[in-house]
Amino acid sequence: MQTQPKPVPRITGRGVRDGSIYQIPMHLFENQPEQVGFVFEVVVERATSAYPRFRHNLGDAGLVIAGIDEEGASSGDDVSPGLIASRAPLGVSAASMSHGPILTTFIVYVAVMADEGARGYGSVRPVKVGWLIDYPANAATADDTLDSLRLIFDEAAEARLVDRPIELVKREVLGLPNGDFRSVQLAYDELVAEGCLVVFGPYVSDNVVPLRSHVERTAEVPIITLAGSEGALGQWCFALNNGSMAEEPVMLAAVLKADGRSRIAIAHETSLIGKEYLGYAERAYEGAGLQIVGSVAIPQVETDKVDAVASLRGTNPDAVVHVGFGHGLWGFNDALAKADWDPPRYTTTAFELAHIDPMWMVQLAGWIGLDSYDERNQVGQAFLGRFEERFGRRPNYFMPPLCRDVATVITYALANARPLTGAGVKEAIEGVKFVPAASGAPGTCMRFGKFIRQGWMGVDYLVARRVLPDSSAHVFHAAPSTGFAQGFGS
Repeated sequence: MQTQPKPVPRITGRGVRDGSIYQIPMHLFENQPEQVGFVFEVVVERATSAYPRFRHNLGDAGLVIAGIDEEGASSGDDVSPGLIASRAPLGVSAASMSHGPILTTFIVYVAVMADEGARGYGSVRPVKVGWLIDYPANAATADDTLDSLRLIFDEAAEARLVDRPIELVKREVLGLPNGDFRSVQLAYDELVAEGCLVVFGPYVSDNVVPLRSHVERTAEVPIITLAGSEGALGQWCFALNNGSMAEEPVMLAAVLKADGRSRIAIAHETSLIGKEYLGYAERAYEGAGLQIVGSVAIPQVETDKVDAVASLRGTNPDAVVHVGFGHGLWGFNDALAKADWDPPRYTTTAFELAHIDPMWMVQLAGWIGLDSYDERNQVGQAFLGRFEERFGRRPNYFMPPLCRDVATVITYALANARPLTGAGVKEAIEGVKFVPAASGAPGTCMRFGKFIRQGWMGVDYLVARRVLPDSSAHVFHAAPSTGFAQGFGS
């Protein structure tokens, strides 16, 4: 890049000493790294008792450094002078500046670039929203998710709810349970480096719980996750949780009670999610007056279930309940068929795996489970109507309405963030109150707060649905509130 031979503006700021580090803030140019070149002149003014000569060691920062003594004579060091495009503060270690009390002035020369197309007025850059997928599904499901987000973001821009376009930045990795956590953490860091102000995802508790501490330490970009573990929540970690390990067992107990069940055998996956579900289920079922007659551990990955089914059958239950992420359900129906046993069977929001692939619909044939999709919700149906009008299809399952709700919260936060930074977005999310949701039963709302990180309001933000025995469709089964109304726990 070439600079034009004309006078350049000069901006002066003072370095602030913080412990052992001098920092030069770069916020003035944080959105112009490609168009603006920086050359720093560091002028150090000494007290009279300081040494007359000194030398800074700033490595390869790309600076021109000048030291000036009391008489005005200067000594200069050229340290890889060049253009700098960095948004991070420049740190100057006090270990190399131990020569006495000093006052450091940082003078920034802004080189006017030959390409003057980018200005601080007349145009805006899109605001970036991250999308972190840690559980890749099939292409059709991914398209439904993307199109749901796009629809809400585009509607917000057209209605001028936000004053600039919203750009979706996607990262897709294979996290736990079948992949690894490290890939998820790296993907989050990449989205932060891209300049995203908020991240939708990850989805899976096994990844979000360990990621939470990293997000909190970074303290720069909030996430909105679908994870159901309360261990996923934090100052920077919000949830429009697609289920809840703490709350689902209470909801499912109400459904079991309303269905007349009393003797429950549990198959629990050997995982963080399975263990957390099991602990809450034991307390919830006892509180509902349900008897747990036996429990069997099953792997979280796809394996043969013949022995597990035999153990469960031996406890003589009137219902079988599966708890876990859901991969342990693969092959369960086959094992039941081999045993010639067809008990009433229930599961958690693992039920929603039935929507992502026809093969999963077969695996869940005959099962009753919790789901955030409810065709009675008119907010959700209105959204799906607009979706169908734009994209020519109507995806009647949980993910599109759930993505509508996530995008609605993000849009509100971007519109109300002051300033438009990650921290501003975090505070704006806390301002979301009583926003009607497309997910859940009619009347479900969303709200957050200064100490509220789970966004749902309403006992029926999840309902029970059932996959037909021939796996041709899923239908509404019951609302948990029905079980509560019939005397839950009595």
